Parts: sequence; structure tokens; C-alpha cells
Amino acid sequence: MATRQFTREQLATLGIPPDQPDDVEYSDVLLADEHVTNLKYSQQRRVIFEAPDDGKTYAVTYEAPIDVGDFEVGHGPDDYGWWGDTVEAVEVEERPVTVTRWVPVDEPQ
Repeated sequence: MATRQFTREQLATLGIPPDQPDDVEYSDVLLADEHVTNLKYSQQRRVIFEAPDDGKTYAVTYEAPIDVGDFEVGHGPDDYGWWGDTVEAVEVEERPVTVTRWVPVDEPQ
């Protein structure tokens, strides 16, 4: 698995993590912001971006607050769940993936 280390400052310059998942629509660098899972007081997300210096596509995971309206959910994530001065990014590529799922018998294929 090909990886690369980015400093927090490099990611901040690229707008990572975005303030809102919809910010991807307005960025030339950000390609996707995906929900991964919910944690106790936060959600884990994965942002896909293109590094301008090498043209490769990378993914980093980060923690974001859970938006539950007026309900209190405790203390949110510190520093997006990142430890240290650098963040490891995994080089990724877009490719189709076949998914098998259970559907009602009479549902058309």
C-alpha cells in the first residue's frame, strides 16, 4: 500500500479537512468526503484529494463532530483525531466495485 506523509499545515493549505462535506463541490483539490463510521462523540470521515505537487490521489481519515441539532453529545474530536505533526495518506484510485446485497424477490434487477 503506497502512502505519503503530509504535515498538518500542508493539509490545511489544501482545505483538508473541509468545513462541511459539501465544500467538495467548490474545490479543485478535494474529490470526495465520505462518511466511514460513527464513534461515541464524533464521526469518522475520509476525504479524497489530489496533491498538486505530484498529481496523485490520496485519502486521509479524520474525525468530525456529529451534527445532532440541539442535543448534547459530549466533547468532540481534538485535532481531527490526528496524532503528531504529520498525517499518513494512502494513495487511492477510483475503480468500479461490485457489491452484493439482499433485495426483495419481486424487485427488478
